Amino acid sequence: MNNNLLTTAYFNEDNFKEADSFYFDCFSKLKKEFDFSCCAFFYKTQGKYFLSHKHSFDKDFANYTPDLKKEDVYKRLKIPVKMQNSIIGYFLFIRKEEFKKQEKEKAKKACLEISYVIKDFEISKIFQNQLSILQNAILEKNIATKKLEEQNEKLIETDKIRSEFLANVSHELRTPLNSIIGFSTALKDEMLGKLNEKQKNYTNKILSSAIHLTGLINDILDMTKIEAKGMKVNLALFHPSNIIKEVINIIEPLANEKNIKIELINEFEGEILVDYQKFKQIIYNLLGNAIKFSYENSKVTIKIYKKSDCVFIEVQDFGIGIDKKNHDKIFEKFVQLDNIYTKKYSSTGLGLTITKEFVKMLNGEISLKSAPNKGSVFILKFSA
Repeated sequence: MNNNLLTTAYFNEDNFKEADSFYFDCFSKLKKEFDFSCCAFFYKTQGKYFLSHKHSFDKDFANYTPDLKKEDVYKRLKIPVKMQNSIIGYFLFIRKEEFKKQEKEKAKKACLEISYVIKDFEISKIFQNQLSILQNAILEKNIATKKLEEQNEKLIETDKIRSEFLANVSHELRTPLNSIIGFSTALKDEMLGKLNEKQKNYTNKILSSAIHLTGLINDILDMTKIEAKGMKVNLALFHPSNIIKEVINIIEPLANEKNIKIELINEFEGEILVDYQKFKQIIYNLLGNAIKFSYENSKVTIKIYKKSDCVFIEVQDFGIGIDKKNHDKIFEKFVQLDNIYTKKYSSTGLGLTITKEFVKMLNGEISLKSAPNKGSVFILKFSA
């Protein structure tokens, strides 16, 4: 036990009024046992002794300041106070006459009895202080907890409002966009009459822009549902090639703008257990990225094959590629790699995050093989 630390705790009190009254009573009891004019108590801390309390019973000593080490013209009697065989302080008695041997013995005995009272008093002060500190800590913790709860409630409410706003805005935007896509598709297919080359070009641009904007809105809405854990999964058996062909048909206008050929290589005729809409969105996101980051006049391939009771789907482009150090980073929310080529395209930075979440929901895995200027291969793995 560190007695220096204990002593500091015993005698270094902030509430001096209570302590002064206590020590005055102690000094008064000692005064009844033997005679002295001034009494002082010194406590030990960090190896040094400091004056704790003093009282003068003689007006000649009213302004006298005792010093434990310094001798003066007055007679002194110094008696140690011990705890566990260690000195934790000293009583210092002062008067004008010498202390006789009999008085010294009486003083030691009286101080020993008083020292127990002092220790009990100071220990009780420690416990009171510790209890006060504990009560204050509990109070502060309760206040902090309440503030955190209030802030959390506000955040939940804000998040709810944000989610509702995004859902409403997304719905309001998707309705006219679907009309734009439908009408521009009808024009592109010349269902309303022949188009000249300039009209075809404008129609394709309208269609590809509408498809691109729909993808951005879907990303925001899907991420909102994922974060709110409101995304349901409806698993059923589907031919992956059929869904992929649907996506190719939807996304082809984007590829045509850059003269990119989409090639499907199907080596698997079976079915896999997936959620139709989510699987379709996964392929759409991967194909969209492949087209976005491919060079013009290149191609994108989709390969489906079975290996070791698993079905693999590879989406490969021959574009700018991704450095290995960024392979994990690209699946994080709102991440867009710092690349001059990528800055040419608008994006939410959510596509691959959503793709990875959807793949996990379908009990699948997604991985990446890529290097700068060597294209990228995103690999999906599902149970056969």
